Amino acid sequence: MKLASTSSSDLVRSYLREIGRIPLLTHEEEIVLGKQVQASRKLLALKAEIEEESEHQASLEMWAARANLSIAEVQKVIADGETAKRKMV
Repeated sequence: MKLASTSSSDLVRSYLREIGRIPLLTHEEEIVLGKQVQASRKLLALKAEIEEESEHQASLEMWAARANLSIAEVQKVIADGETAKRKMV
């Protein structure tokens, strides 16, 4: 039994050492990333709304027009939101 206990404590120690190498986000970074995720989710909700109303897949042009953004801006907001989600996890 002592061997199993030693082995598991070594695993825990190793895990804690590994996660300690990953830098934590600052408060400001969390806020910026959170806002990027929210903006992306808002645009995705708008797309779903368009598709529900029209019963068709929303084109990027239609989506951008309804959001009062350029196509490039829509693509950037969505990409930034996805990147922010990955950084926050």
